[in-house]
Amino acid sequence: MATVHREIPIDSTVDAAWKKLSDVGGVHGMLSILSGCSISGDKRVCELQGGGTLEELIISVDDDQRRVAYSITESPFGFEFHSASMSVLANGDKATFVWITDLKPDEGAEQFAGLVESETDNIKAFFAAS
Repeated sequence: MATVHREIPIDSTVDAAWKKLSDVGGVHGMLSILSGCSISGDKRVCELQGGGTLEELIISVDDDQRRVAYSITESPFGFEFHSASMSVLANGDKATFVWITDLKPDEGAEQFAGLVESETDNIKAFFAAS
């Protein structure tokens, strides 16, 4: 199983960043590949910009750890397995956004890492607006 781990310094306080990240229905504001999201209980459905959807299970929204854990259960990307967490950590008076994803097949890791890299500016802008 492959793991993609990225840490991105953001121009936000950790409390303001957590307020945005913990709104799990607002993730489309952070990622340009998403055009919208809906929540029903612990299920999240995200619409992809080019068409299609991601169906996700929200595993945890942990205020103490400032961490959201989720799993993509249905997607057009052919994941055999996907589990991820997004968190924010204090970094002086600013914060760091941490995105860790475990996925199969392993070959998908390079493409997923490229996606995260391509979204870095959007992630920074999302949190800077807080």
